[in-house]
Amino acid sequence: MKKAIIPYKLKGRILTITILLGVISLFLMSFFTKIVRVKFVEIDFVLKKLEAQSEAQTDNPYAVPIVDVQRRIGSDIRPDPRCLFWSTTVVGKGWTNDSEDRDFFIDYYIPPDKKAMICTTPVLAAALIAKRDKPLLYKVYPTEYGFRVRIVEGLSEVREPCKNWTGNADCANSILSHQGIVRYEP
Repeated sequence: MKKAIIPYKLKGRILTITILLGVISLFLMSFFTKIVRVKFVEIDFVLKKLEAQSEAQTDNPYAVPIVDVQRRIGSDIRPDPRCLFWSTTVVGKGWTNDSEDRDFFIDYYIPPDKKAMICTTPVLAAALIAKRDKPLLYKVYPTEYGFRVRIVEGLSEVREPCKNWTGNADCANSILSHQGIVRYEP
């Protein structure tokens, strides 16, 4: 059997191409794989706030209960395998109607009595760490069958470049919708 002889220059090119493909795959994984746990959804805190709201709004039966939770990012940020295996249910996504500062949001459903956490891609987790002065915002609404959690990503800066480059202000929606997710225990 003859042994294949590969010239030295070709070995270097193969190594360079392999390293380049590895870097590209890591870059793509960081954009689309939600493997970093950012925060647990604080259901006990939400239930206390909802109870206080219902007591304060007893005379207004049309009031919609909602709890805004703004927490600074702390030591919760770390890779977590549960971000890959716990269940998730997407309810909706879009942009808020605020005319001054429209933020992208994603709505998720959480069943009652289930532990839930917010997971992100490594790219969004790095952005949250870099902007420590800006808290993570999520909103919790009670539903008949559990809770609806809205993650507000706050990336309104994306709309203007999208509109300038493509003519569509919502061109980044598909990328933004893959940045954060709420997962609950099965």
